[in-house]
Amino acid sequence: MANKHFTHDVPRKSGKILLGSSIVPCIVLEQSSVSARVRVLVAARLPERLTVEIDGEVRQGRVSLRKQGPLGLDLWLDLKAVEISAAA
Repeated sequence: MANKHFTHDVPRKSGKILLGSSIVPCIVLEQSSVSARVRVLVAARLPERLTVEIDGEVRQGRVSLRKQGPLGLDLWLDLKAVEISAAA
């Protein structure tokens, strides 16, 4: 008989919020092609517009919702693609 109270941890991706020369690590809770929900474990003052890197892909985002919880700060991000041009 299965234990109804036992749950498996879902493996989460890690990401980075890029703030100039500073990097704030985050955990990706949900992600789609146009949005993401990430959790920041450190107390940091994050701007409304930021750059996030998930799976090596760098995207610009706007924070649409912030919610402080017992496990950290959850951010709901509206994302758009960022074109990175290499210096010649």
